Amino acid sequence: MTQRAVFCALIIGALSLSASTAPYARAQAAPPLELKHFTKVKTIRFDDPDTLLIGTIDYMDVDPAGRILVVDQRGRQVFLFDSTGALQASLDPTACHPGFTFQPITAHFGGDAFIFIQNNSPWGFRFTAEGDCLGSADADYSAHRAFDIDPTGTLYGVYPGRPDWPRILRRMSPTGKTLGEFPMPPSKYPNAVRRMGGGGFIADGEHLFYASAPERDILKFSTDGTLAGKISPRGSWFRFPRRDLPSDVQGSLREFGKWSQNITTIYGLFELTDQALMVQYNGSERGGGYQVFTKEGVLVAEELGIKPLVFFLHGKYGLVYRVVQPRLDNQDYLPNPYLEVYRFFAP
Repeated sequence: MTQRAVFCALIIGALSLSASTAPYARAQAAPPLELKHFTKVKTIRFDDPDTLLIGTIDYMDVDPAGRILVVDQRGRQVFLFDSTGALQASLDPTACHPGFTFQPITAHFGGDAFIFIQNNSPWGFRFTAEGDCLGSADADYSAHRAFDIDPTGTLYGVYPGRPDWPRILRRMSPTGKTLGEFPMPPSKYPNAVRRMGGGGFIADGEHLFYASAPERDILKFSTDGTLAGKISPRGSWFRFPRRDLPSDVQGSLREFGKWSQNITTIYGLFELTDQALMVQYNGSERGGGYQVFTKEGVLVAEELGIKPLVFFLHGKYGLVYRVVQPRLDNQDYLPNPYLEVYRFFAP
């Protein structure tokens, strides 16, 4: 069995284990989605002539020019592509930090000045906008569950906290040095917030928007940490948890199935345009859904009860991106995952 075939087999096994949570459509040729407020505009494939192999697309970011950062956590790789899917750079921190473990979590454009990668210890690496290694993040930096970079290059992150330790909003320099820390309102579900993926975080230069998976409200903050408002969904389709998960890991695992039945969780939060936010929901057996709000909280568009579940990995500049994982081809190779791109149109 060839090295590529072995790697493909490992990826197939990983995808089968994570299919319930990964935002993947799995098909050889996925039909376009039929949604009320989005229409497909293109497909971006990553078919590099140098046999570039991508295991999974776990995180991505885009810049105004359409360049794409792709994080492959399983393959421990981060790639920079142009808007057509042509490879521009493979971001490798060993060029300036040989011997360090590279386990990327997320990658973000810092405007047109730099790229910042969150890593699993050491916690961060910095690169030029073209993908050349600049060095590690500041010594007091640690990776954040919720993280974003505003247009000025200022970093923001949220630590979810514990029942005896409040959530913290942190403002940082472009190198990750802490500039300020601000306590956040307590959560009704601190254990679930710590255990669950999902939600999202946006820093647009004027305000910060934070959503955790189990909570109803999107919290809006000023850049000094002051709570400036809340955006909340309304309607009978939404069903939120009545209680928190147990604080211990075993208890959470034991209770999660029953606890999560028939509730609504926030799967993703995107800055869809410079004036609008998009919230993705998982409504369990009631399907999925999305809502688009102005940044002042006015509902612009919604579609709820979508079946089967449809999730986008990223959204920005009026576009949303769906990951599609092809099945094995007729030569038993697993092709690279690719992106379907959809444009938002207001009602």
